[in-house]
Amino acid sequence: MRRVLIATIFLILASVVVAGAFLPEGKAKEKARMPYVIYSTDPALKTSLKVRHTFPKAFTADLTAEEFEKLKEMGIKVERVKLYHILAPPNAADKCGDGVCQGFESPETCPADCSAESGSTERTCLPSDQTPWGIEKIYNDSSITVTTGGEGVDVAVLDTGVYRDHPDLKDRIKQCVDFTAGGPFKTRIMVGSCDDRNGHGTHVVGIISADGGADGLGIYGIAPEANIFAYKVCGGSGCWADDIAAAIRYATDNGAEIISMSLGGDEESSLIRDAIDYAVSHGVLVVAAAGNDGPAEGSIDYPAANANVIAVGAIDVYENVPDWSSRGINDNDYEIEEKEVEFGAPGVNIESTWNDGCYAVLDGTSMATPHVSGLAAKVWFSADLNNDGMVNATEVREYLHGLARDIWLEGDDPATGFGLPSLK
Repeated sequence: MRRVLIATIFLILASVVVAGAFLPEGKAKEKARMPYVIYSTDPALKTSLKVRHTFPKAFTADLTAEEFEKLKEMGIKVERVKLYHILAPPNAADKCGDGVCQGFESPETCPADCSAESGSTERTCLPSDQTPWGIEKIYNDSSITVTTGGEGVDVAVLDTGVYRDHPDLKDRIKQCVDFTAGGPFKTRIMVGSCDDRNGHGTHVVGIISADGGADGLGIYGIAPEANIFAYKVCGGSGCWADDIAAAIRYATDNGAEIISMSLGGDEESSLIRDAIDYAVSHGVLVVAAAGNDGPAEGSIDYPAANANVIAVGAIDVYENVPDWSSRGINDNDYEIEEKEVEFGAPGVNIESTWNDGCYAVLDGTSMATPHVSGLAAKVWFSADLNNDGMVNATEVREYLHGLARDIWLEGDDPATGFGLPSLK
């Protein structure tokens, strides 16, 4: 009986696809496909659809509205895949025309910025400051020269990809994977591809582990010896939750110690939540940006709002919190719960690497997050609280709590939580 049911579904879906192929151009738009989660593990059903990603109890596929309705009629649970975004910096529109494409400008108003190609593989420019103020703030030393830290620690950065030939990054990129690929007869995951046409991911990676380049003239990150797994999960339309969830699981299975995400949305995705649970259960530390939707309390984005994730808000050089930095609902008990911010970190006027081989200055909790991820990589092996030679996410998280210095409002506040984690 089950085989008959699946065979019937296959025939119905096949007829829908074939019929769509012969639609007039005006009707073709009605057959637009969107990603859905199909809660089934049946191989025959997977065969009948173009699978995006497979998960333990479900898979995702691009469906037309008609295919969606047919599956519902067959009693199969189906729901839309949530769309997240790299977190828009404050006043993103004001940056249009400055040569920095954030991915939020429309091609009509900002065509030059948003079509920039990757730049030179040779050094053609120098940073204004080799050790930017955010790095100095984390190290608690305004004269610090950072050349070491994070050796042997693998940090997965889930973002818009990375310009891996940047002089300050090319020795740090150990994995390069595109989870947004696909298309007819192509796998969704493309190993060896992570081109960053936006710049956001390259900026984030530099904050974590830029190593100054072979000539020592470039910029430095928090942990310049850390290894980066550059996972592209955000494309032109945004960051689909199934791409993010697949990347989290992939990072975990490939030995990442830390996962850093400068992306988010207003609603929680069950796919991402389950993937985070999987990562944390395997000892991985997950860090994410609180969002740029402040100052209202509870404006924190997911996945940062997940209690298993370190949520990071932004501060400026004077340790003030900008109005746009998202707030949690912290109740001053120093216990991490759902929708609470855990730390505040540098996120205003942050200089880092860019996808033209040079540098850019950006604002946002997107920039604050890699400061904490980089610090976690820097202290990873120091956080062996049990002295058993094994380090996991729980130990590192507690160690970071011990490094935090209370700032902004007294106590566990909704914008900076435990405070600013920094080396003593």
